[in-house]
Amino acid sequence: MTVIIKLIETAVLLAAGYLLTFRAIPWLYVRGGTLLGFDMKVAPHWEKRMKRFKTIKRGYYSFVAISTLFVMSLFLELMVNNKPLFIRYGGHFAFPAVAEWTDGILFFKSPSAVLKRSDYGQTGDGEVDYRLFAAEKRDPSVFDGQVKALEAEIADVRAQLAVKPGPKATPEERQDYQDLQETIPDIEADLKNVTAAKAAFADGKASIIMPVYPYSPREHLMDMPGRPPHKPGADHLLGTDDSATDVFAQLVYGFRISMAFALIVSFTGYLIGIIIGGVMGYFGGWTDILIQRLIEIWAAIPFLFMLIIVAAIVQPTFLLLVSLMVLLQGWVGISYYIRGEFYREKARDYVQAAVAMGATEWSVMMKHILPNSLVPLVTFAPFSIVGTIGSLVSLDYLGFGLPVGTPSWGALLDQGMKYLKYYPHLILTPSIALAVTLYSVVMIGEAVREAFDPKVFSRLR
Repeated sequence: MTVIIKLIETAVLLAAGYLLTFRAIPWLYVRGGTLLGFDMKVAPHWEKRMKRFKTIKRGYYSFVAISTLFVMSLFLELMVNNKPLFIRYGGHFAFPAVAEWTDGILFFKSPSAVLKRSDYGQTGDGEVDYRLFAAEKRDPSVFDGQVKALEAEIADVRAQLAVKPGPKATPEERQDYQDLQETIPDIEADLKNVTAAKAAFADGKASIIMPVYPYSPREHLMDMPGRPPHKPGADHLLGTDDSATDVFAQLVYGFRISMAFALIVSFTGYLIGIIIGGVMGYFGGWTDILIQRLIEIWAAIPFLFMLIIVAAIVQPTFLLLVSLMVLLQGWVGISYYIRGEFYREKARDYVQAAVAMGATEWSVMMKHILPNSLVPLVTFAPFSIVGTIGSLVSLDYLGFGLPVGTPSWGALLDQGMKYLKYYPHLILTPSIALAVTLYSVVMIGEAVREAFDPKVFSRLR
């Protein structure tokens, strides 16, 4: 029954992710642009290309799947997390998973406060044990074990107190006896709190809503039986790694990191490459020759060795790796293609007409030439994403990527190689995820290339 409920919840989340990706976000984009005064109507030739793209099923379905999963991954804290969506105990209530998601977006603000155990019917210091809270909600008899343990602890302390230190006892032994006496009130207070908590749970004064998959990629499940790694099971779909961290949670968070990294690097690199390539192609002459020579010198810097040197000096962060990827190689390739497109388009009649009407050089480049030079940009973007994901996974596998503890596919592949003989699932799961993702992105690239091919819309005469 639990499995069926989980499948239904997963199906609902996928449907919600699809509607958000292909209904809500496009509507908000068009609506926002219209309110700002932009003409949001799609040009006829672009509309024709998009219709052609939708007819190429392998690419279109890959685009739907990858886009939906990536948009859903932006809300992973609400779906795959060991913190609850909502928790209530008496007069206290909070939204820990929502707060964690908000902290990730508003990274510049102070982190949300940690919920204290004492405020939610649990003993001890530190943060609430949410999984224990959920178990207590399902079955309040869980408190009986805690009550027996506390009563046994009180009986043990009193048995030790029955043996009083003699006249020849050392100061240390007297101090230990005094410390034992002081622990009795604390344990009795814990026992009282647990008894009150059991009554509150039985009366329905406590409630909790956990995410669909209640495990975190940074949570070490050391209370599991046996030594990690653990094999896949009903609770942990893909098992755990050697630090007792859930593999499925790491896999889905690693997908978000990989896709976000690739999209940021590709977008930023292409933005720089468009500007530099456009300047070379539009102005030509000595400007073109000088910039080309500088690019050739810059491109000669060995990318991998440079990253290894940087990683040996400082611990690479997400932003540092993005910056290095963009500066070292993200913009070089596309600048040559844009340069060629600008060389071809600047000789067209519409460019000469725009210049004759008094348009500035920047306006001619960005408003007239660039929209007619986007075919290589759109065609090569998916393959740039594939290459960037591969680079990040390789760097993480070699130990020169993201900080230790960050959920990434490269780190999972490294673990899989260590336990290849006894735990082959550790290398199969990230390998399959990486292969499927890269294959899907390549299919998108092939479909985009075919949809933008001008030969499809031309006729031989």
